[in-house]
Amino acid sequence: MLSHLLKDVNVIVSTGNVLNVSELRKKAGQKPTDELTDCLRSTFGEAEVVELQPAESTKNDQHRRLITRRNNDLLEKVREHPRADIKIGAKIFLNRFSEPALTEAVEKLFTTLNVSYLDNLILAYHPTGVAGTNGNGDVAGDEEQEVEVKEGVIEWAVGSDNAVGNLKKLWAILERYASDGKIGQLGIADLDADSLKELYDASTVHPSIAQINLAACCVVPPELQVYCNQNEIQLLTHSDPQELLPRDVLNDLELGSYCAGWTSRYQVHIKCRGVLAAKGFIVSFERLN
Repeated sequence: MLSHLLKDVNVIVSTGNVLNVSELRKKAGQKPTDELTDCLRSTFGEAEVVELQPAESTKNDQHRRLITRRNNDLLEKVREHPRADIKIGAKIFLNRFSEPALTEAVEKLFTTLNVSYLDNLILAYHPTGVAGTNGNGDVAGDEEQEVEVKEGVIEWAVGSDNAVGNLKKLWAILERYASDGKIGQLGIADLDADSLKELYDASTVHPSIAQINLAACCVVPPELQVYCNQNEIQLLTHSDPQELLPRDVLNDLELGSYCAGWTSRYQVHIKCRGVLAAKGFIVSFERLN
């Protein structure tokens, strides 16, 4: 089904505003992976393909395609109200260290939404967030997929070399956008207290939002809660998995020869009413060697 769209090249898929798609509206309350999967299937079914020029990609030596949804009202929804009257938040999911990937993800948010700044952006960097796969990208055995849930304990990037050091490099990219007035608030997802403190101390633009997944630690770790209170960091919960598009899901989508280089999710709210006006995903699919 997808061979005529993908043509064995790297692809960026932009779902557009999924709130205007009736088949997706009927599935409110889905798990994040199921929601993204349905959004991708729907986009592929109404696909419009644009050939990207090398200058439009950070990977200048590779041909890429942009797949979008026909009859998408995203820009109309963004322009419906003055920019000052809407709040645009985004979250970027990254499962490997890549500065070009993060830069591309941020830039695609600006171009897709046609805005000059985001109100907030949260980075979910999980270098070991490949549950269900081994280091070669193969599906791991059941014994490797079992994760012990500990009360009040967050385990971030366990077994990953220099995870905090790489996170600092990624954070420096976001800091530049914040310093230029292109991102209002910066947030980070799923760090334990020690890693958050190390990132905070090394940064010039400090994280003002910290997200945690209570499914991964049962209760808010007291040490993390105290640190966030002391440093005026807003502590929020979320339900996103460490990897939004694991290998089995990619196989179901007929994307078994691809991996998700990065994924971003954006939401547009009308400030005065708190109404969600638009929501969508952007995913970079990279061809496996």
